[in-house]
Amino acid sequence: MHLDLVAMLRENMEMALFVIIGVGYLIGRIGGWGVQLGSSIGVLFAALYFGHLGFTMSPLVGTVGFVFFIYSVGYQAGPHFFHTFREDGVRYIQIGMVIALTAFGTTLLGSKVFSLDQGYSAGVMAGGLTSTPTLAAAQTAVASGMANIDDGMTVEEVDGNIAVGYAVTYVFGLIGLILFLQFVPRFLGFDLHQESLSFAESMKTVSKDADDELGLGIKGEPSIRTYEVTKADAIGKSLLDLKFLQTTGAVIARLRRGSEEVSLGDQTVLREGDKALVLGYNENHVKSGNILGVEVTDDVLDRTPFRTHRVVVSNENAANKTLREIGVTNSFACVTHSVNRGGVYLPVSLDMTIERGDQLTVSGPQENLDRLVPHLGQKEPPVHETDLLTFAFGIVAGLFVGKMTVDVGIPLGIGSAGGLLVAGLIVGWARGINPMFGRVPAAARFILMELGLLLFLAGVGLRAGSGLVEGIVSAGPALFVCGVFVTLVPATAGVLYGKYVLKMNPAVLLGAMCGGLTSTPALGVITKQARSDIPAMGYVGVYAFANIILTVAGQLIMMV
Repeated sequence: MHLDLVAMLRENMEMALFVIIGVGYLIGRIGGWGVQLGSSIGVLFAALYFGHLGFTMSPLVGTVGFVFFIYSVGYQAGPHFFHTFREDGVRYIQIGMVIALTAFGTTLLGSKVFSLDQGYSAGVMAGGLTSTPTLAAAQTAVASGMANIDDGMTVEEVDGNIAVGYAVTYVFGLIGLILFLQFVPRFLGFDLHQESLSFAESMKTVSKDADDELGLGIKGEPSIRTYEVTKADAIGKSLLDLKFLQTTGAVIARLRRGSEEVSLGDQTVLREGDKALVLGYNENHVKSGNILGVEVTDDVLDRTPFRTHRVVVSNENAANKTLREIGVTNSFACVTHSVNRGGVYLPVSLDMTIERGDQLTVSGPQENLDRLVPHLGQKEPPVHETDLLTFAFGIVAGLFVGKMTVDVGIPLGIGSAGGLLVAGLIVGWARGINPMFGRVPAAARFILMELGLLLFLAGVGLRAGSGLVEGIVSAGPALFVCGVFVTLVPATAGVLYGKYVLKMNPAVLLGAMCGGLTSTPALGVITKQARSDIPAMGYVGVYAFANIILTVAGQLIMMV
């Protein structure tokens, strides 16, 4: 039996499409020294090869992928974009603008120096910055007619040049940025771990002894145990005098004196024979026993319903306050063991400011949680459905806005990419206020962004593959060299501007650079090097702006 696999794939494009995605994922796992190519560049490489072999695909597939990806980027940034703009937007915009303008200028200069054909410059900028929104915006500008196509060139040729430029420069854009940011602490003479500790310390107030949360974070679900107060050093002392939370990292959730329930607070005084229900992790329980006394069983306390909830902050009375001011620990006797902002877990501290849209994972007795959840906002619903009604009409609204133009001699508009970003931002922001609106669970959001991006890149690669070899032979070395400068010059400018002009903490600054260059892999390396989540705070702040700025840059570079 003779099986012509290539012919079968040509006749079944849906099969070929997922072969491209699967092979691309395998290529994306290639790497070394803790760095991988990633699925995006893997799928693009696979699609370029299939395109070189003559495979084609309906443009609709790539268009749908583009729509899913760009809208989801805006949706994810939405809950924090507007607040970040009000609070610290000027600094974050400055970092994003420095990176974008430097990259834009470097790209145009490189294009002139190397006399690159039209389209290569957009691909070089997108690849050098590892910015897929830039690539998507440039491709859309060409397809929609917003780009000014040079005489003697076709839309297909320009579109192919964009993809080739992106493919040639992306690898260094990914690896080169990671290596650069890893060496920045040596060049500028600072210890990234110590700077992270310093920034974390600066977030705390002077009066921290009474109730600092220690030993908490993303460590799983804490446990509850009951202790009888027998230690002489604890009898007659208040929880404030004992510095119980600071010393143990645990929380006393309930206190019984005989058959009576004792109200809890900093001034609560412990008596001999009191029984305390303590919430914490194993190491916290060891310290709690050393302070309070022996671990015992209690029929009433041991049956206390204990739960862990994920809560979305939407209540105005809780937003823009610290965990200490909200009183999660002191007033509600619960533990906050993770804070997720825009998909990034932030370091937990009682003096960190909680923003609207943050997702808090809190643990405690059910009765306490029943009081805490309404105070914060709303519990994340235990459902997994996506609000497809809002999702669909949000995309329709974004595409509609993208079609609108203003005639100032030439038609100006934000294009499909800009419209979808704006729509996603607004829907994401509205969900931050009302978590019941426009719900897209994290897993669904991941598949929409990831699969949307890969479908889009598959379409890009297949279209560009037919001219891949000719493009690399004619312009490959020039593209690579230009891409190196597009990666390193903006990164250098951003670091120097952030350190010497904005006076940013170096750990936060390197995180902001990862956000400004939209490089999540670089953030992972930096946080590992810092042995801290502090860089993630800078990443979250700049990332939302960077996606918008670089999307606009992708359109502009095709119009100049």
